[in-house]
Amino acid sequence: MHDRLNTKVIFVRHAQSFHPYSDDRTRPLTNEGLKDREIVLDTLRDRKIDAFLCSPYKRSIDTISVAAEFFGMEIKTDERFRERQYGTDASKMRDKRWADFSFAEEGGENLESVQKRNIEALKEVLHMYEGKTVVIGTHGTALSSILNYFDRSFGLNDFLRIVNWMPYIVELTFDGEALIDKKELAHIEKTFQKIDFSVITACGECCTGCAKKIAGECPGCIEADGYVPEWAESGRCRIHACVKEHGVQFCGLCKEFPCDRIPELMPWNKDIVTHLSYLKDEYEMQNKV
Repeated sequence: MHDRLNTKVIFVRHAQSFHPYSDDRTRPLTNEGLKDREIVLDTLRDRKIDAFLCSPYKRSIDTISVAAEFFGMEIKTDERFRERQYGTDASKMRDKRWADFSFAEEGGENLESVQKRNIEALKEVLHMYEGKTVVIGTHGTALSSILNYFDRSFGLNDFLRIVNWMPYIVELTFDGEALIDKKELAHIEKTFQKIDFSVITACGECCTGCAKKIAGECPGCIEADGYVPEWAESGRCRIHACVKEHGVQFCGLCKEFPCDRIPELMPWNKDIVTHLSYLKDEYEMQNKV
């Protein structure tokens, strides 16, 4: 009977991304984040990689895409590796979440749930790719929940240590499902961007980084005063017109927010009220309202 080969899992926390962004799943990397993907390739290029797996979120996929292309491999996504669902006042509840994994802010996901689904997916990977080396694109909180599972001493201070490391690359070595080694391979320290409210549109979008705007297909709501291609047939964007009428920068600052018109005006985002509430809090904090 031969000895079982160890399995290596290289987790890559995504590079710097635009923040805030109304849809967390499609939040793109910043220009700096796109450049910093090279550190991922440089870290992996001399290794034998057997598979690239990833959270389905755009920022995670894009962070490992250059390396996957170098190896000529496709990136397989798994919904269970996604980031924690954020709710109302998420940043204010951080300490409480780490003190009690069963706690979550309103509309948010608790760390117990994040850990459970990530570990479930990871254990399947360990069996499927036993003895091989795989790369998994991930997120700060999701990865921290995994590290906590194998080392219960990993807590809030450890999370805060890596929270601004984007990307962050760490290699875990397993004997079966048992973690036997951990190596931090690389990281770049980046701060989360301070919100530039001059580019926040009426509906709370940030046009910076938008593929359509970069390609010249859309001038941007602010620049075009609401007359954009999506509204060509009906004229000016109704959301843009509404905030102009109420004399505010974006919907969340309106004295009538949240109003009954929001679901009708912004049906594409079921979490739009949470997003706009977050923007409102950040705006008031920055401007000492």
